[in-house]
Amino acid sequence: MTKIKKFGLGIIAAIVVLVSLWMYHAHGLYEESYRSEYQYGITIQSDSVLHNITLFVSLPVFEGESKIGNELMAGNVSKRDDWDCRIVETEHGKMLEISAEEIAPESHPLPVPPEPIEPGEAETPVSMSKGISATLAADHDINTKNPIGNEPLLSPEYNLTRSTCELPYPERRAPPNCYEYESRIYADYTASPDAKFSIYIELEGRNSWWVYGWSGNEYRDKVNVTLLGEKHGWYIASGKLVEGEGRYGWM
Repeated sequence: MTKIKKFGLGIIAAIVVLVSLWMYHAHGLYEESYRSEYQYGITIQSDSVLHNITLFVSLPVFEGESKIGNELMAGNVSKRDDWDCRIVETEHGKMLEISAEEIAPESHPLPVPPEPIEPGEAETPVSMSKGISATLAADHDINTKNPIGNEPLLSPEYNLTRSTCELPYPERRAPPNCYEYESRIYADYTASPDAKFSIYIELEGRNSWWVYGWSGNEYRDKVNVTLLGEKHGWYIASGKLVEGEGRYGWM
């Protein structure tokens, strides 16, 4: 019986050592791979040609400054060659001004159907075009649980209210907080009366790490608006903020 006990204690001790070694190694992977970054993007979609375009769109702003906007002005951000951009102060705060002579639909052909189709049965879809794409490394752990007042958010933001979140992802340990709000976009361009033009703006702040697979947590801020016909003025855009999404703790 004594030998059995000693053998059992030896097995337990070996398991403890192996688990400790694994945790030490896994924590090392976590520390080495950990990174925090912001991603900002503007995507557009148009089914008609727009002319002489001037837009004021949302920028990530924190304490009156936009680091991503500064990177854009420094030429460190991917953007369309036919867009001229600058940061402007408006009646709704700091925003990004985009100017272009023309925005035209970008489409791709439908796959060839197995059988002939009658005219009018299918149309060439209008694709979405990436106008601006930026990634900026953070010099701190991003506060993804409580970004309001602590992290950059898309500006302007009016009438922020709690809303119902989408269905939870399998990896989520706790439900996130979701909000809806109103934003503003200025649009000045000429177009046909039935032109349909959509603007999608997204900011994401994310902490991520690799421990036998990538994981992380994030907050996401989105603004979008769809405009019909020719426009000359300020328009209300829909905003949505999701905070506290993903995993907290490397285990």
